[in-house]
Amino acid sequence: MGHTRSRHYNRYTLEYKLQAVKLADHPGVKATDVAESLGIHVVMLYRWQMEHRRGELRANKHMKPEKPSPKRRSSRTDPLRQKQDELDKANKRIARLEKELANSMEEIDLLKKLDWFLAEKRKQSLKPSRGTGGNNR
Repeated sequence: MGHTRSRHYNRYTLEYKLQAVKLADHPGVKATDVAESLGIHVVMLYRWQMEHRRGELRANKHMKPEKPSPKRRSSRTDPLRQKQDELDKANKRIARLEKELANSMEEIDLLKKLDWFLAEKRKQSLKPSRGTGGNNR
């Protein structure tokens, strides 16, 4: 029986594709030279150029978004992203506090029930017992 191998396909980001198309679109530059220098097949570059002209050039849907390395993170962050991070952090804090509140309320309810139970026990122990000491005829 033959063994099947899973094929490895290179996946390229939209930025990479756009850069390749821009390089190939320079006057006097051959697409074959650009493709060769990038290590991609020239037909792939032609397809990217055609998709770019049609406005259909997209990022690969199977690509996982790259997370920026902490070392390469710019000192200035996007204000919108910063606000979103603050909002996410606040939402997590709210969820944690709501959970703590629910636990505290449950503890209070249990303590109230315990208090009521102990009060009933005290009442029963203070009542005189019937059946002993009384009229015997």
